[in-house]
Amino acid sequence: MKIIILLLIFIALNTNAGINLPVLSGIGGNFSAIDSNNKEIQFNDYKGNVVVMGYGYTNCPDICPFTLGYLKKVYEGLPAYAQKKTKILFVSIDPEYDTPQHLKEFMAHFNKDFIGITGSRENIDQIAELFQMKYTKIAEDIPVEFVDYRSVVKKSNARNATTNVYNHGIVLYLIDTEGDVRSLGYTGTTEKEFIANIRSLLPKPIKIEDFYMNQGAKNARSAAAYGKITNISNAEDVLISVSSPIAKRVELHQTKVVDNFVKMMHTPNKVFKAGETLMLKPMSYHIMFMGLKKPLSEVKVVDISLKFKNAGNIPIRIKLDH
Repeated sequence: MKIIILLLIFIALNTNAGINLPVLSGIGGNFSAIDSNNKEIQFNDYKGNVVVMGYGYTNCPDICPFTLGYLKKVYEGLPAYAQKKTKILFVSIDPEYDTPQHLKEFMAHFNKDFIGITGSRENIDQIAELFQMKYTKIAEDIPVEFVDYRSVVKKSNARNATTNVYNHGIVLYLIDTEGDVRSLGYTGTTEKEFIANIRSLLPKPIKIEDFYMNQGAKNARSAAAYGKITNISNAEDVLISVSSPIAKRVELHQTKVVDNFVKMMHTPNKVFKAGETLMLKPMSYHIMFMGLKKPLSEVKVVDISLKFKNAGNIPIRIKLDH
């Protein structure tokens, strides 16, 4: 007897399905500045990407290196597709000292893709006003040799340079692809939660549709799931593995007729071209469950995890209608 069906997908790519971050009105906006590649930029240039933006200065004693170390872990915890669409920005509140070249070296210590933001004092004041960045200068024109020991990267001309010392906030602004601030985070936010928040703002590269399962014999130790998987991204991806807590072994199989015999063949590392749809149906591709831990008649929900090389883990939930 066929048990369909209502597919309840956990929003693809997100272990925290249902995340709905509100737009925080009154915070953020476009600004002009210089990035760590010494290019004039507008903040609107980053539209189309999720932006995580923090602020501080390179001579910060511990908060800034700790924060950027945290962001390094968050960024490296994102799947490949998400890294390509996520920009990490660090706004210097000490633009007189933090030149583009110095910022570039400083950011590279954490990740070469991180972007430093500097410019004139007017540029930084505009950013601070737009994003309500809180900082206070507590000392100025301090010879660098008295503070530069705390920097991750030292300037080559440090002996003759002076710098300022600041107290500042530790807010991390999470900004969506339209440029709207959606969350104010901190290093106290768990990396898992921050990663989930970022992924919730990104387009989902794998689309899951119409999954169902057939109930076999009452005490069957195997089962199959069918549906449709589409790679809606503009890049190739690879399905590395399939898993589910209801079975000892789960694999993507393809049914083939070989020498007049019907065979189910494991299909490892299935490549999904950009835009490709794979139909899973009887006598074709299907997700095979082997060694069921209990009969499907005793199961109300079947959870499946598809692990892709770029998209990461894609959860599927099938609700069985007994």
